[in-house]
Amino acid sequence: MDETPEELKRLQTLLNLSGEGASPFLRRSFEIPEHSLSAAQLAAHLRGSLTVALSTVTARGEPRVAPIGALFLHGAFYVPTVAEAMRSRHIARRPATSLTYFEGNDFAVIVHGQTEIIAAEDPGFAELDAAQVSHGSQSVHEWQGHGVYLHLQADRLYTYARDPSRYPATA
Repeated sequence: MDETPEELKRLQTLLNLSGEGASPFLRRSFEIPEHSLSAAQLAAHLRGSLTVALSTVTARGEPRVAPIGALFLHGAFYVPTVAEAMRSRHIARRPATSLTYFEGNDFAVIVHGQTEIIAAEDPGFAELDAAQVSHGSQSVHEWQGHGVYLHLQADRLYTYARDPSRYPATA
């Protein structure tokens, strides 16, 4: 687990506020809070390279969603890509995004928020790139184009686990 106690506290606060503010339908569908995970459980489970569905919005307000690799690090999702990718261009103009990660019908994470683009010269880029490589993927510097990381800054984050006891709070 790469999260500091402060990052876990911030993530837990986000999870609590998201659950409390969820619509009645979402609370019933996700069985919030009975089937929600804690920040520690979530951070312990979301290790390595993940495949997520990331959505962006076009200039005409049309949604676009596609699967892409991601990392969960320091209590947040990061997506490695290139600045020239359409999703990066959408985010540069309209940073509102949503992300979903799921494992069949047993586990799901839904995130809504604003995404920032982290370029090679930005603080934190080297740590993200090192994490990407340590999980068996190429550095984004090796990709065609200008490698960047998309950092989804969550406004809302919901979790669902069919059996929360299957997700220990330590890796």
